[in-house]
Amino acid sequence: MKGKGGENMLANRRKNLFLSGVLLIGMLGVTSMAAAVEIGEKAPDFTLPSTMGEKISLSQFQGKKPVLLEFYVADFSGT
Repeated sequence: MKGKGGENMLANRRKNLFLSGVLLIGMLGVTSMAAAVEIGEKAPDFTLPSTMGEKISLSQFQGKKPVLLEFYVADFSGT
């Protein structure tokens, strides 16, 4: 017969397994929603902070200036 220690350990394992499952489902759900933009398609609008802290949207530049999006593999924070 298991004591309280064994019951707590089993409960913790179930809890960890459940939380891991929820996390995995959440990650799979997010990646399945992301869709690649094909060549020639209009990019979806997005808003990010500028280097000065202001919010900038891609749509602000529509019809005004060409926009170059450059993606870095790592950041430059030094960590």
